[in-house]
Amino acid sequence: MMISEESSSGSPFGTGLILQALACSPAPTALYSGEDIIIRFANAGMLELWGKEASVIGKPLMEAIPELEGQPFLELLQNVWRTGKTYSVSDAPAKLVKNGVETLDYFDYEYRALLDETGKTWCILNTALEVTSRREFLEQIRQKEEREQALNEEMAATLEELTSTNEELNDSVRLLAQSREHVRAIIEQAPVGIAMLTGPEHIIEIANPAILRIWGRTEAEVVGNVHETVRPELRGQPVNQWLREVYETGIPKINTEFVVNLHHNGGLREAIVNSIYQPIFSDQKEITGVLIILEEITQQVLERRKNENDQQMLALAIDAGELATFYYQPETNLFSGNPLLKTWFGLSSHENLDLSIAINVIVPEDRDRVTAAITHALSKDSDGHYFIEYKICNTTDQKVRLLQANGRVFYDTAGNPLSLNGTLRDITVQKKEEERKDDFMGMVSHELKTPLTSLKAYLQVMQRMAAKSENLTVLNTLEKSLKQVDNMTGMIHGFLNVSRLDSGQMHIEKTVFDFGKLFLEIEDEVLSVIHTHSFVFRASGPLSVPADREKISQVIHNLIGNAVKYSPIGSKVTVEYGTAGDGQMVFTVSDQGKGIPEEDRHRIFERYYRVKDTHSTSISGFGIGLYLCREIIELHSGKIKVRNAPDGGSVFSFALPLQGHESTTEIGSM
Repeated sequence: MMISEESSSGSPFGTGLILQALACSPAPTALYSGEDIIIRFANAGMLELWGKEASVIGKPLMEAIPELEGQPFLELLQNVWRTGKTYSVSDAPAKLVKNGVETLDYFDYEYRALLDETGKTWCILNTALEVTSRREFLEQIRQKEEREQALNEEMAATLEELTSTNEELNDSVRLLAQSREHVRAIIEQAPVGIAMLTGPEHIIEIANPAILRIWGRTEAEVVGNVHETVRPELRGQPVNQWLREVYETGIPKINTEFVVNLHHNGGLREAIVNSIYQPIFSDQKEITGVLIILEEITQQVLERRKNENDQQMLALAIDAGELATFYYQPETNLFSGNPLLKTWFGLSSHENLDLSIAINVIVPEDRDRVTAAITHALSKDSDGHYFIEYKICNTTDQKVRLLQANGRVFYDTAGNPLSLNGTLRDITVQKKEEERKDDFMGMVSHELKTPLTSLKAYLQVMQRMAAKSENLTVLNTLEKSLKQVDNMTGMIHGFLNVSRLDSGQMHIEKTVFDFGKLFLEIEDEVLSVIHTHSFVFRASGPLSVPADREKISQVIHNLIGNAVKYSPIGSKVTVEYGTAGDGQMVFTVSDQGKGIPEEDRHRIFERYYRVKDTHSTSISGFGIGLYLCREIIELHSGKIKVRNAPDGGSVFSFALPLQGHESTTEIGSM
């Protein structure tokens, strides 16, 4: 339990009064004072419920828990402080941020004003009980058994009274005694396990179906018998001792996540339960028995532990990968992340982030681009994915970092964006290595270009000589050699194009040409060269396109070549083009391969990126073909996309604006 250092013997928060306040609540508890609702005390249960550390003690409530902004709690507490009137509520919703994730839970809570001798409020006692699971379970029961809704609600109210105070419990027990059969019907239909034990021997008088399922027993086995006798599996476990203590002292016993061995199919099983052992008082205030309320939560706890384990594994992976994580909530403009993110952005580990603070750390030339990318990711016409690279420079170490952001938007049931979550990766070193790689490849490509040209000329001379001598073996060998030289030349041209792109020397020489003629030329060439696949070419007749004919031809050859490389031999490749209603020419290549995983589709057009697939590791390539395709299409003010076909395979498509629509950049029907 944590108490603010401001508490002292000279203030209203003396040790005796604090101990008195603590004795009032066995549940998560907190103490507040003042109009600003200063947190004076919070036990471990309340800190866990808030998802906060002890450092919040001594702070105003809204400063310590900013996510409560827009929720009624501050106004309610201030009203209790001013009026001295206690406020309590059941099944109340509350939004809290735990581990950087906003959650909506439901609680029974009470704000009780503690008054001094003059009748003035000197502090507020806050007790809370999380009832999210109970609420969800009761909702399921309501939907399933509408006809019994009144009985279930009455029983739920009775159970709440049983767990609140002894006075309410005694009133409920008195009602049970007055209407035994009515209460039996309610208990029988209760969603939690209930049993009533009478006398010092703990004779089982009532055991509803829910508790019989938990015990692994039948009604005939237990009702009318001594609890300890008919449940021998509890020997060596503390349950029977608790029952004796509750009966002798009249003090309830409440356990949460208690591990117990229960009877199951002739053996034992380990279960996790929440349990309440409540004394039953007669009209004469004498203890006549013990009421057991039991809820098995084995599956929920195991799932929670699995989730915690998954979270730990994720944290290990994030640490090992040196990734920063971020969480942005558009409704509150809250931007938070792990310690690495705050280090990169030059912030202290406890400092809360507003998105504008993070944006200011981004270098000026990238700020508008990042803001636009976030806005687009959160817009209704977005697919919810967020991917961008930008530079930051914080005021602490003045170090310029190139970051790669990869995130996804999460939505509520109405489709409104709740948050943008993702990771940041420092790719400064990687980009420098890529630049060195590009420089090296550009240099090597230039050096190889001349000898390859000479080699091709020598091979062509030898080919003509072999043709005259009609030496078929030599002709076949020379033909294969020339094909390999052409492949090498194409690869070198690719590297040179990358270098030209980086240096801004790749120029687009647009002319208006008939795309239909280019399409037919490519069809003839492909059908004469590639015999491993079945091709379907669908032309749409003459179509004038303002573009660089040679570079568009290069893009089409690359897309068809990829379709052949990544689809099974003998499968079908479909190539077609047409016009869209928004003044664009749309070209598509479809194959019958495995398709591209979703996580790869957003990066497939990056430089040097290749899909990580064990079946494609033997396929040669450097990951620059699709990168060049994207750059060429975007230099034409067009767009290139990829998607998976419904019946398998990939569909690559690009759109180019037709004459008079050169400013168009959206792909219509792709």
